[in-house]
Amino acid sequence: MKQRAGLFMCKFHSVKFISLNEHSCLPFSSAVFLKTRQPLEELTRRQADLGKDTKMHSPVGVLERGLFILGSFTQASPRLKMHEIATQTGLDRATVSRALRTLVQYGYLLKSADGTYSPGPTNLRLAALFSATSNIISRIQSPLDAISQQTGQTASFFSRSAEERICLARDRTQRSIRYFLEIGATAPLSNGGSAAKILRAYTGDVFPDADVIRNQRYYISWGEMHKQMASVAVPVNEVSGEFSGAVAVTGFKADLSIEELEKIALIAHRELEAAGFVTG
Repeated sequence: MKQRAGLFMCKFHSVKFISLNEHSCLPFSSAVFLKTRQPLEELTRRQADLGKDTKMHSPVGVLERGLFILGSFTQASPRLKMHEIATQTGLDRATVSRALRTLVQYGYLLKSADGTYSPGPTNLRLAALFSATSNIISRIQSPLDAISQQTGQTASFFSRSAEERICLARDRTQRSIRYFLEIGATAPLSNGGSAAKILRAYTGDVFPDADVIRNQRYYISWGEMHKQMASVAVPVNEVSGEFSGAVAVTGFKADLSIEELEKIALIAHRELEAAGFVTG
């Protein structure tokens, strides 16, 4: 999957694990509607459970149906017709039609002349409010900037939203040439990549490398999806133990090596812990 502004970070697969112990040391996703006071770990777990089998969870209330419909829009499917929404959500067309009219009326969706729907401007307003009021976003920005300045690479923060990962923040470093990822960009966790692997391993997904990732506390991806790119991601937890997301550092393979990615992981751990997070 490509995005207009650049390549998605999630499109990598890891080819090697490195242990820290060896070194002694919509459109906007439905995430913009989350209550920021609620623990992010709990929200992430609920979204992951919902995404694993939506057929087991049929929305019953009017509000829930509306949110369910909004959640059907993704980076891969930013425009949908009514029958596609009905198919994805499992709702009958009459219910979908009523909900769509309301969502369009309040600006959550836009309807084009060809009958397709896409996220509306109200989502952008909510996303801006989320960024301005989220405790995790305000606290993660400083370590992201520090990591980028020390490594010369792009540092981004990701959270899990159902079966996707969403970029909630990135460093503000200005460079003439750099890997660019847009805030709000999403991609399926199934695409793999360093951030996706961390998010899956720390939110209860069962897969062969999950235990190894948690024990080693980071994951390296080396150009399997995009031959020119490499990345390393580390977990971000609160002191209480609540999992918040993953910080990934991405750059061009030509500028990196496995050994340099190991050092970057250590820098990320150090800066995040200095900011009050736990990375284990």
